[in-house]
Amino acid sequence: MADIYTHKDLAALCGVSETTIKSYRRKFPGFIPVLTRGKPIRFKPEAGEVCLMIRDCFGKGMSVNETYKVLKEHFKEDRPARQRRARNDETAPDQADAVSAGVSQEYLERFFATAGQMMQGMAGLATAQAKAEHRLRKVETALEKLLEIEAENKAFFSRILERTAPAQAASASDAASDAMPATAATAQPSPEPKMRARKIVNVRGPEGDVDSYALEQDEQPSPERPSDAFLGTPIVIRNDQGEFLGVPGRLPLAGFLSILVDETDGADANWTRKENTWIFTVTASDGDTHALHFTSTTTPRGNLVILLDRLDVNHTRTSPEFLQEFFRQVKDKA
Repeated sequence: MADIYTHKDLAALCGVSETTIKSYRRKFPGFIPVLTRGKPIRFKPEAGEVCLMIRDCFGKGMSVNETYKVLKEHFKEDRPARQRRARNDETAPDQADAVSAGVSQEYLERFFATAGQMMQGMAGLATAQAKAEHRLRKVETALEKLLEIEAENKAFFSRILERTAPAQAASASDAASDAMPATAATAQPSPEPKMRARKIVNVRGPEGDVDSYALEQDEQPSPERPSDAFLGTPIVIRNDQGEFLGVPGRLPLAGFLSILVDETDGADANWTRKENTWIFTVTASDGDTHALHFTSTTTPRGNLVILLDRLDVNHTRTSPEFLQEFFRQVKDKA
């Protein structure tokens, strides 16, 4: 039983790998006799001599067909195995050509094994990359939501400050323009200080005494208008995709309105307020009116801007396309 071989024994005998011994079997199945087909497979004693001769032939650079002829001269070939070899030769011509060209089978097997490992590694890398991209998308989505929340908070605090900020002025003439009017939901604003015109009238009584009377007339209060901070904020508009579009150089609202009024000869302009919206109405000499609606908001990046979100022409609301074209025409004159 000492001459009964396994794949491992044949590999040790020939000084090659077990994979090489298995390739010998695939190429020359009729010359390596099997004793038992259990695990591990055991071979008859003459299998050792056959494998040694196959190794020597390949070592001399002989092809599979040349080695087959040498084996056929020295050993008996099993007929069914010979038929299987013929079928294998028909289905693997390229492999036989490679061996005949001087490339050993052992080299090819190592090459294909290495290539398989590389493919597995690349597949694992692709899977890891896909997972990383998925996690990155989650992080980006979370950041976008945080930025949206931050922008909403800034807009909210801006509106609160605009409603509740006390009037601060350097002089009595600026107090009326800088004061923030109360919203419709609160009590009516307290009247501004009024300048009174005084006229002294002397009335002589029947007994010759003279009484003086002061006739006073209230001046008209100053018209309501936004604060200087509101007028100094850059103006923007939204396009069809909801993106903010401004004017190059961050043109403030006051500059935009100045261009608009200059383009309308003989125009009469006034401000009104409706809740959080300031409405600037321009009445041309021919009676046409343009009412522009402005609100304070913030961009996704947190910049405070004034949004032109509506335009009424002769008390009729225009379409978003008309509003964008109107904005573009005024912007081109900046």
